[in-house]
Amino acid sequence: MAIKGFDRETFSSTLHSLLSASQPIDDPQRLKSRDREVDDLIMALEAPGRHAFIYGDRGVGKSSLAQTVATLVQSSDNAPIITSCDSKSTMLGVIQTVIAQAEQSIRDESKESSISLKLPMFEYKTNTTRNVQYTQVNDMHSAVTALCQLSQSHSDKPVVVIDEFDTISSLEEREQFSTLLKHLGDRKAKVKLIFTGIGESLNDLLCGHVSSARQLHQEKLCVLPWDGRYDIIENAFETFNIKLPDDIQYKIAGLSDGFPSYVHLICEKILVECYRPDELIDTVDFPLFLRALNEAVRSVVETLRHDYDKATLGKPEHFYHILWAMADSADLIRNTEHIVHSYSGICDQLEIDALETKKFKTEFAKLRKETHGSIIVRGLGGRPGWFRFKENMVRGFVRMCAELNEVELDFDRNFTAGVQTAKASHKSRVYQPLTPTESRVERLRKNTRGK
Repeated sequence: MAIKGFDRETFSSTLHSLLSASQPIDDPQRLKSRDREVDDLIMALEAPGRHAFIYGDRGVGKSSLAQTVATLVQSSDNAPIITSCDSKSTMLGVIQTVIAQAEQSIRDESKESSISLKLPMFEYKTNTTRNVQYTQVNDMHSAVTALCQLSQSHSDKPVVVIDEFDTISSLEEREQFSTLLKHLGDRKAKVKLIFTGIGESLNDLLCGHVSSARQLHQEKLCVLPWDGRYDIIENAFETFNIKLPDDIQYKIAGLSDGFPSYVHLICEKILVECYRPDELIDTVDFPLFLRALNEAVRSVVETLRHDYDKATLGKPEHFYHILWAMADSADLIRNTEHIVHSYSGICDQLEIDALETKKFKTEFAKLRKETHGSIIVRGLGGRPGWFRFKENMVRGFVRMCAELNEVELDFDRNFTAGVQTAKASHKSRVYQPLTPTESRVERLRKNTRGK
């Protein structure tokens, strides 16, 4: 036992009740800094005939928000129905899955609610569950009818979460859902649908077919603000009575880039490292933090590692430095001049010679090619000189990789005016250098500023 008061079973159960890096959250108490979004969605879904669509980057917590709202809106006589899409999903297939889940939940409820009274001469059983035969789903009309029947059997106010809508490859099938929503409104169906999908806009996800726009509340979900990140961190470590220095808290909050799954993952790995030693641990030091961060980087899903590895493995070392430079800012979209500035600073930290500007631009352009994972794409609608990561969540992974190599990145600075970012509201939290390299760099910066 390396954390006072926690044996292995208690530690594991407590850890996973606090942190959820691998599955969505459905508990409002654990959904940090999303109160406004939850309120907006609930109020929107109270309107007759209105459904909801939550969209945004991968990893910002769309599924967690959807399942939490579904739990709050769903009437207490049953649980929400949750299903996911894939590339081959069709509208009819998704609705068939929804109805099958509804039927299964009714059968399960029937078993639980059966009352068995054993008397000397006979056994008496009764079932409180309503029994409705659902319409077989084989066309648009039957799909609408079956969904309408949910309020007659599944629950008084049924809620269905349709996750990963963006994975449906067929544009025609996506359009079918728009038509479905219109018909549900015409039939005054009580069922509520909550969709989630990766995308920059609802128009992208519905491929321009927005005839159902008035039936949909649109909620674009952004990364967690700094307060939300700190709430998750502080709650986890206070529960285990482990002291986490402010500078390491800042590291976790900044490295996560506001993606809840990264905050959960890094905190989980740190606490596991705290539990490993034979001696009791009550404070996290920097070596322990680095070991945990290394485990976090190793466990990041392959889909996020792939492009970074393709851009760097077996290639000149400067590709690492260029990618770290891309992550050295609060700006998601960066100008070439600013990237060069960040790159020069990183080379100074590492005490190596930087590429000349012309050579830098040539090498940077390679990161947009498939041979290098196409990890960088044009930003601001394709305007020359402006770039971003192909997927914003990759930036957080890149930040973690830079930290493992003792490279300090700036999480707060906005090089570009007017770019939306999540700024730190904990003004009292000042970054303190942790490593000897960082301390040396900080001294050099102060000397330079003083000249």
